[in-house]
Amino acid sequence: MTTHVQLHDRLDYQSVAPLMAELTAIADDILVIDAGNVRHLGTLPLQVLLSAVRTRAAQGKITRLAHASDNCIDMLGLFGFTPETLTQPEAWT
Repeated sequence: MTTHVQLHDRLDYQSVAPLMAELTAIADDILVIDAGNVRHLGTLPLQVLLSAVRTRAAQGKITRLAHASDNCIDMLGLFGFTPETLTQPEAWT
């Protein structure tokens, strides 16, 4: 089964706990994270996303980032990621 999650427009320290709770509750084999509304992506929410991706990958599950907004792509680039590499822990160095 596939689960779709829509990220909020502003992901900052206040969104860490709800984001973590939402992502850790998903047991489906495929998770599609829609980042089309993202205008701000802070370091802590990014760490939550990275942790979820790595944990799911270790369990043999797939995570994808879809519809990343231009702002999201720009902010991921500042951290050294693209929408593709964010969900590929084997590419992280």
